[in-house]
Amino acid sequence: MKISLEWLKEYVDYNDSVERLEEILTHVGFPVEGREQVGDDWMLDVEVTSNRPDCLGHIGLAREVAAATGAEFRMPNVDFPEEGKPVTDWTSVEDEASDLCARYTARVIDQVKVGPSPDWMVRRLETIGLRGISNVVDITNYVLMEIGQPLHSFDYHKLQGGRIVVRRARQGEIIETIDQSKMELKDDMLVIADAAVPVALAGVMGGLASEVNDDTSVVLLESAHFNSLSIRRTSRALTLASESSFRFERNVDFEMVEWASRRASALLAEMAGGKVAPGVIDVAPGRQERENVSLRLSRLNMLVGITFESQYVVDILKRLGFQPDFDGTDIITCCIPSWRGDVSREADLIEEIIRIHGFDHVPTESKIHIIVKTPDGRRRTQSKVSQALIGCGFFEAINVSFIEDKFWKLFAQEGFEPVRVKDLSRRSNNALRQSVLPSLLSTGKRNQDVGNGPCECYELAAVYHPTRPGELPDESIQLGLMTDRDFRRMRGVIEAVMAILDRDVQLTCKPAEILWAAPGTGAQLLIGEKCVGRAGNVKPEIIKEYDLNNDICMAEVTFDELVQLEGKTTQLKPLSRFPASIRDLSVVIDEQITWARLEEVILQLNLENMRTLSFVGIFRGKGVPAGKKSLTLSMEFRCEHDTLRREQVDEYMENVLSALKEKFQAELRT
Repeated sequence: MKISLEWLKEYVDYNDSVERLEEILTHVGFPVEGREQVGDDWMLDVEVTSNRPDCLGHIGLAREVAAATGAEFRMPNVDFPEEGKPVTDWTSVEDEASDLCARYTARVIDQVKVGPSPDWMVRRLETIGLRGISNVVDITNYVLMEIGQPLHSFDYHKLQGGRIVVRRARQGEIIETIDQSKMELKDDMLVIADAAVPVALAGVMGGLASEVNDDTSVVLLESAHFNSLSIRRTSRALTLASESSFRFERNVDFEMVEWASRRASALLAEMAGGKVAPGVIDVAPGRQERENVSLRLSRLNMLVGITFESQYVVDILKRLGFQPDFDGTDIITCCIPSWRGDVSREADLIEEIIRIHGFDHVPTESKIHIIVKTPDGRRRTQSKVSQALIGCGFFEAINVSFIEDKFWKLFAQEGFEPVRVKDLSRRSNNALRQSVLPSLLSTGKRNQDVGNGPCECYELAAVYHPTRPGELPDESIQLGLMTDRDFRRMRGVIEAVMAILDRDVQLTCKPAEILWAAPGTGAQLLIGEKCVGRAGNVKPEIIKEYDLNNDICMAEVTFDELVQLEGKTTQLKPLSRFPASIRDLSVVIDEQITWARLEEVILQLNLENMRTLSFVGIFRGKGVPAGKKSLTLSMEFRCEHDTLRREQVDEYMENVLSALKEKFQAELRT
């Protein structure tokens, strides 16, 4: 934001040097990036943060200088005579897009004489880099840079029907802007139209057809409040930016819309000889209420470490326009001014006091006192999960949350439509991911291309699912895993993750059809009856789409379910001093019998000294009848008090084989 020192002095009594002004603005949060002498004046380039659109004008910065120095602050005169027929006899305003236009005002100025602006106005505009055009155009630019409210002047006689319609553009409508660019509009863009066609891109740029020129005698003056996101979308879509769009994107002051119209009308009456029609058309379907926020002096003193006098705090808040009301003991109630949309709570008021008082006046201590707090459950779980995965040889991947259409479609049901970003700077990957798996496959592709292999990665990140139109997406955390090894490796890793959270948890895998998994390889991951995730080998067509050379096994686990496991007390036992006896068993069973069913039957035997039961493999081929398969399992037996005898282990194995024969007609494979 470029400002003129001479111009600034119109609103605040400041008589010190330009160097001192630079220090003041920097100390209150508006650093000066550069300054330049222009004739007898000085131009300062001030950095204004996006949450302070009120300071995108000289008046806003003058108010800050007055608050910091205690100097008198004053607003310019906006009085003017009204003559002729009422404004309602001239024109009308119809707001057909009240969700995008919260307020629209229109005034009509008759008998305008278009000509050059006075030297003082041209000089001030040129100091900040704007060239003088004509008195009518210069006045709207002047008020824009004065208060930060964009205005637009129409040649009244060029408006068909002499009226204004605020509406969405019709798909394919064409408008030629004042820079002689022809734009094809979309139906989500807001336009200002007359009775027939668009005459301006709302908040962005005026149309050439209704532009004020030397023959203009009647001006219709617009001052409005437009939706910031709508203006941003239109500006980006058309690659068309202006001083007006820059301010509307940051949300202009709703209440000052009409004030800016009066200010410009007063200048038009003074400098262009215009006769302002009595009254104003003010359509405000979105009128806003001002809020009260309370500040506790005790809280302020405790946080800052300074004992502030109540009157000193009240004076600062008064100079900032907060209209403070002190109850005489501890609480100061402030009415938040319309231009301070960034202030909504006590902490914001405390920040205002410290900002004006000066951060360099806040005392510091020689020692820093740090209060250590234990991490919450979610952070503990996240740390333990990462620790387990790193121990298993996995590397963490960190990806952006946006993916390309061709990738998310491979992982979504037909008819699913993700949440999108309309910003055209993300044309190729603007869909918020509903799963971390597409991102992990992209990570695998990048590692493959640079020769890093084997590639085993995980990502613990947010995924997004659409809710109802117009609402924010449903966000949740998902753990994604990828390995270029087999399913058994993946299951073992997931079991290791869960074991570090709860050693007693039992993970089971149930065959299931999964959209992205190759047929016959998909499985639901179950804890008891609850599904906590899915796993499987990725379909060959997806592997081909990502141009990967190896088969990939992936899994996705709901992080909230892992959080539920963390926090349980685990009782540890000393390691047995006696050796283990490991036995393998191969049985021939029907093809449809799953490992999960066999595992359930064996565990129900409650064999006293069995420590582990694990799946080894499946064989189909020579020696195994058609419709059958040979399944091999391994069992570990160990006694805590003695060495197991061979006869004891043989008895355990006979019990297992008998149970499998009885339940599944299993036969021992020899």
